[in-house]
Amino acid sequence: MSEPSRPEPRAPDPTAPVSPAALVLTAACEAPLDERRPWLERATLVDALLVPGTDTPVYLTEDDVAITTTGIGKSDAATTTTALLATPGVDLESTYVVSSGIAGSSPETTALGSVAIADAVVDWDRKHRWDHRPDSSSADAAGETSTDRPIDLLAYRPRDYVHRLEESVVECALEAARDVALEKDEDARAYQRTYPDVPDAGPTIERGTTVCGDEFWHGTRYAREVEWLCAEYEVEPYVTTQMEDAATARALERFGLREQYLSVRSVANYDRPAPSQSVAESFDGNPASLTLGITNAARVGEAVVEGLVTVDPLGLEATSSR
Repeated sequence: MSEPSRPEPRAPDPTAPVSPAALVLTAACEAPLDERRPWLERATLVDALLVPGTDTPVYLTEDDVAITTTGIGKSDAATTTTALLATPGVDLESTYVVSSGIAGSSPETTALGSVAIADAVVDWDRKHRWDHRPDSSSADAAGETSTDRPIDLLAYRPRDYVHRLEESVVECALEAARDVALEKDEDARAYQRTYPDVPDAGPTIERGTTVCGDEFWHGTRYAREVEWLCAEYEVEPYVTTQMEDAATARALERFGLREQYLSVRSVANYDRPAPSQSVAESFDGNPASLTLGITNAARVGEAVVEGLVTVDPLGLEATSSR
C-alpha cells in the first residue's frame, strides 16, 4: 500500500496552539521497525508540525489525533515527550497520550501478536545491582545472586520506580479493545511452537505490567531478574518489555499529566531463545512475528484511542480549549 500524501510540516504557532484529543507515540518509523506506518496509512492527515526537540514531524488527523515518533530508548522518549509538553504551540493538558508499538514477552506468558494494555510501568534501570559475595573477584566464589536480597531504598534510589497507571483509563482501554479482531499469522504461530512452554494459542488481549529499560538484555537469566524486580514491586508477572514507556510516563508526571497516559504494546518476540536457537538468533526475532506485532499494536491502539476520546474517562473534554 502506498503511503498517503502528507502535509508540509510547519512551525507551531504559540498564538493558536494545537490541542489534540489524543497523542500517539510510536518509537520507530524506519523499516523493518516502522511502528508509525499503519497509523499514517489509515489516517487522513490535515496538518503537520515541526516541534523543536523532536526527531520527526507531529502529524494531525481529521479525527483530532496527533501521531509522532519518539525514537528508540528512554533518552529519546523523554526528550521527545518533554519537547512536546514544553512547546507553546502544543497544548496537551486535555490530551490522552498513548504509547503504541511492539514489545518482547516471556514465552510462558502469552502468544506472539498478543496486545497488552499496561496497568503498571516498571523502570528496569533504576535499581542497585550489587555483588554481595565476600570475594566477588573470584569467579568461583559462592554467595548471593542479585535476586537474593530485597531491593534497597537508598539515597540514589529514594522510591520505587514503578508507575501505576490510572485505573479508569486502563479499564476504558480494555473495554475498547475487547472486540478488536487481532491479526493472525501461521508463520508466526509456527515459530511460536518452537518454544515448548508457550501457550499453543493465537493472539489475545492482555492486561499487566510492562518493563522498560535501555539495556538490550536477552535470555533466561536476565528474565528471572526482571521477574524478581516486578515481584519486589508487587506488580508481577510482567507481560511485556520495551525501551521507552517509563521515560514517557516520567516526563508526563513532571508536567502533572501522567494519569492521561497509557501503554499499548504487541508481543513481537520472546525475551529468551527457543531450545534450537542461540541468544543472537533469538534476539534478531522472526520477520512474521515482527510484522504481526506492528499490525496488532496499531489495530488495538486505534480502537483504544477512539474509546478514550469517546468515553473520556477523566472528563478532559470539559476543560479542553479545542
